[in-house]
Amino acid sequence: MQSSTVSDCLKKAVEEVIGMYLMKTPVLKNTEVRKEDAELKDISVVIGLTSEKLTGVFIVSYDKRIIFEFMKNMFGDEKNEITKDVIDASGEITNQICGVFRREFEKTGITLQSSTPSIVTGEKYKVEIPSNIPRMAFLYQIDGSKDLIIEFGLVKK
Repeated sequence: MQSSTVSDCLKKAVEEVIGMYLMKTPVLKNTEVRKEDAELKDISVVIGLTSEKLTGVFIVSYDKRIIFEFMKNMFGDEKNEITKDVIDASGEITNQICGVFRREFEKTGITLQSSTPSIVTGEKYKVEIPSNIPRMAFLYQIDGSKDLIIEFGLVKK
């Protein structure tokens, strides 16, 4: 599977979902092989992926200001700290990004199923993923200062 296919599917998913809710275009700033000690943002949502022959992971790590802006746009709700509602909203946005990604990725002939999201918040936390799953990280910026990192990896079962 070519990384350009994954990149194109992610680009479509991020632009569609973030564009719809924030009315802004995210800009892809960097793509890299993910290292275990790489920094994560304020809120990370982890979704497991599986198909008949593959298993993997889809992680979206948000600058909390992205979720705050989403909450304001969708509900008129001003947030300035991570609450249960903010955590729930991050899971919902991630489900939508992952859903669009899976729809686009299905065009390669591979149908992926996803798990219920797990959400991690805090400072200097790590998300441990089995080391046999190589991951690519895609760093997007919104408004030039709010980071959104998407990690994706698949491996044969």
